[in-house]
Amino acid sequence: MIQAVPFQTRARTIDHLGRGQIADAPTAVSELWKNAYDAYAKNVALHIFGGSPEVAAVFDDGIGMSREDVIQRWLVIGTESKFDNADTTPPETFGLPPRPRQGEKGIGRLSVAFLAPGTILITKRANSEFVVVVVDWRLFENPFVALDDIQLPVETFPNADALANGLPTLLDTLKSNLGNASDDRGKRLADSWGRFSDYEKEKGFSSTLEAIKSSWVKMPLTKRHLEEWPVFLDLVDHGTAMFMISLNNELGVWVRPAETGEEVEAVKRRLKQTLTAFTDPYSEAPPQFDYEVYLHRGNGDERVIGASEVFGIDALHDLEHYIDGRFDEKGTFTGQVVAFGKDLGTRTFTPARALPTKGRDRLGPFTFAIGTFEFDERRSTHDENQHAHLMEQAKNSSGIFVYRDLLRVMPYGRPDADFLQLEERRSMHAGREFWAHRRSFGRIGFTRADNPALKDKAGREGLVDNRAFREMCLLVIDFLMDAARKYYGTDAPLREELLPGIMERKALQKEAADKARARRRRGMRQFLREQSSPLEDALQRAESLMALAKDTLTKNDKVQATVLAARVRDIRALGETLRPPTPPSRLGDLEVEWRTYRDNYNAFLGKLKTVAGLAAEVETAMEAEKPKDVLASHYGEQREILVNQLKDFSVSIDERLKRLRLKWQDQQKADEAEIENRIGYLLETKVNAANLLAMLNLIDTNRAELSDVFAARYQSFIGALDQLIEGIDLQGAVDIVNERQEELEEQLRDIRAVAQIGITVEIIGHEFETLESEVRRNLGKLPSDVRETASYKQALRSHQALADRLRFLAPLKIGGYRTRETISGQQIADYISEFFSKMFLDQRIDFLATAAFRRISIVDIPSRIFPVFINLINNSVYWVSQSAERYIRLDFKNGLTVVADSGKGVDPEDVPRLFNIFFTRRRSGRGVGLYLSRANLAVAGHKIRYATNADPHILEGANFIIDFKGVRTDA
Repeated sequence: MIQAVPFQTRARTIDHLGRGQIADAPTAVSELWKNAYDAYAKNVALHIFGGSPEVAAVFDDGIGMSREDVIQRWLVIGTESKFDNADTTPPETFGLPPRPRQGEKGIGRLSVAFLAPGTILITKRANSEFVVVVVDWRLFENPFVALDDIQLPVETFPNADALANGLPTLLDTLKSNLGNASDDRGKRLADSWGRFSDYEKEKGFSSTLEAIKSSWVKMPLTKRHLEEWPVFLDLVDHGTAMFMISLNNELGVWVRPAETGEEVEAVKRRLKQTLTAFTDPYSEAPPQFDYEVYLHRGNGDERVIGASEVFGIDALHDLEHYIDGRFDEKGTFTGQVVAFGKDLGTRTFTPARALPTKGRDRLGPFTFAIGTFEFDERRSTHDENQHAHLMEQAKNSSGIFVYRDLLRVMPYGRPDADFLQLEERRSMHAGREFWAHRRSFGRIGFTRADNPALKDKAGREGLVDNRAFREMCLLVIDFLMDAARKYYGTDAPLREELLPGIMERKALQKEAADKARARRRRGMRQFLREQSSPLEDALQRAESLMALAKDTLTKNDKVQATVLAARVRDIRALGETLRPPTPPSRLGDLEVEWRTYRDNYNAFLGKLKTVAGLAAEVETAMEAEKPKDVLASHYGEQREILVNQLKDFSVSIDERLKRLRLKWQDQQKADEAEIENRIGYLLETKVNAANLLAMLNLIDTNRAELSDVFAARYQSFIGALDQLIEGIDLQGAVDIVNERQEELEEQLRDIRAVAQIGITVEIIGHEFETLESEVRRNLGKLPSDVRETASYKQALRSHQALADRLRFLAPLKIGGYRTRETISGQQIADYISEFFSKMFLDQRIDFLATAAFRRISIVDIPSRIFPVFINLINNSVYWVSQSAERYIRLDFKNGLTVVADSGKGVDPEDVPRLFNIFFTRRRSGRGVGLYLSRANLAVAGHKIRYATNADPHILEGANFIIDFKGVRTDA
């Protein structure tokens, strides 16, 4: 007898379809992000919360789901979405262009089971209610439970408050799946869980039943978790939040400070490598889809991944080597090729064999881009700083990525995903094969419409290894090998042609820069040594001339007036020889000596001006009856001084040109001798038909090499002469470049030092807060008789003062959840007054915030604004404490905020370096505050500077100007 029997589905099927289909946690997160993309979200984020239990959430602002959507689609496995018309437009796209669907099998939502055993889905459509579903995926691990017996709670809530208060009511329905009811379903479930528990006990496994019960004793979600979702805060009217309860290890390690080691770092590194560059950064029109990963730990919040932190198309086009183009359906590549910074134009590559154009596994057209740089900086067209930056970027952003419809296909782009076998070929001949996986940047991009055969594997750990995928890899590999041999590798004619010139030019540039830097320092040292004594003599002579001029006026002595005029001419000429050259930015041990000379020279100029004025009075008094003659005589004297100065310069230039001409004539002779040494000897050798070709090639090779060397040497000299003819100040240009290079090198060293300081401060700060709490608790436990002693009360007061300092530092924390707030001048003034109250009182400082300042307001993060004022006022306190008058003012004038004090102000020489890191004139100062103030303000578009002549000056000392973006004033 034939019996018709249906398939029976056990609950464990869901477990197989969920966790069994996902390779790792980062891939699971990427599947959830793709679901958000399909829902036309513009923003998606993974948030990971520390605590007990650990919670993660994927938030988006997509379409959201109604109650019917949740029941009929989200809770249905293997939906018909795969067979939907791909051109069907969803009911709401929020102004976005149509997006090709990313999900293939309709089970991507089950990837959440890989990340945590518990899930709370909260979703909302525009102008609709919140819909909630609670799932514990461990229910589906029981092989004895029938799928139809599992019932999940679904509920709707009208608003955020009702949602927060009503979540616990869903737990009873969820826990009913454990078999605690008396109906037939309850009995079946109780029997199934009993059998499963017996099995686990027999095998020595922990009880799944007890784990589920303990997880849902109370609702694990709190407002702390919900308030990170913009939809809950009513900032957006639609979206979905997928909360994951009791995280697996790959997500949990991010919020477990105690867990460290290589394995933990490898897990974190894998997540960053997988989720960074989630959308195609090499596309000219990337999708409007921002993503980020945020951590919420006990010591604050931190963003570890962001959509803007990628190596993109602009960076690729800045590389010295890159290819950017497209393969058509026949496998022909057409695109731009750049080698050694030289644009070779549009090039075409035709494969050796034709690609199949028919069949289900055919390969369609796709885009391709790749770029790299020379490993040896000496061979690179990038300068030293650019090369160092690229080496750092290669550690974090290199790899060949794959994108389908502008979204990343995993795991391509990771260090272990060298699917083009770049390193395997380099192991055979690194120079000839050229392309290095960990030093190359690029991507393959295709669409599902053009390449339906390029499909994901079951575990989403790459594309299916079918004919289309193999053809794509072979095609790109052949193209890269061809490009290496034509343009980039050691066998490439272009490398042989360009590389010697690049290396010679860089060597000469470095040698010239080093010589110029050394010459400038040496020249400054020599100038100060030779001119310090003459300057002191000139100061004394200027004093004598002032006395002589006054005496001449008193006596009306014409003879003495003639002597005075001659001496004034002499000292004016002397003043030009004493004029100091522009100093390098880093004077080192010469700084004190330079400042002394500069101040003395400025004093000399002041006296010289006074002498000139007195001399003019004498001349007027002696020749009052002939003012025109006096004017003509004075003009003649001054003209003679200037003409003599020009003659001296002309003689110096002629002497140097003569020496330069002789030097280059000697260089020409030396280069001609080099020609003879390299190839001239061949004329003396025996030549015959057998070796003629080799000798001709040797001459050509040496000719090419020497031509590059000579061109680099002589063309740079000719270019310098051309610039001199055009009036370009080469010395000034070299000085600026050298100063900038020195500043960047020093800044790099300083930033590395700051990074280490930051780690230390983070550790000490956390320990400090913990110890403060312990001291406070134990002080309160001391016996009452001890608490009455004077020593105890003094200790308590000191501790409270320390605690107050910690409390006042709370707004300065940058780790906490940072929301923008309206900050008024009144709040800033009150904060400063209270923070520095004891210091102001002890040092008798008059602090005042004007009414104009108190009326201003800005919208920003308190942790960005308050530290700036703390730092500026702290500096002012130090400097005004050394003055008799001690005033500090906060004011607002001409749309600018002014922080002013009555200290001695900033030396004009120090103003350009005032905001450089580690620059300070304070004893035991660190020189970090102003640097960080400018850097933090710049993030929000605010600006800070030392007051210029055009800025308002409130007090005689230091005046700092803050130009707040979007500042408002209350009328």
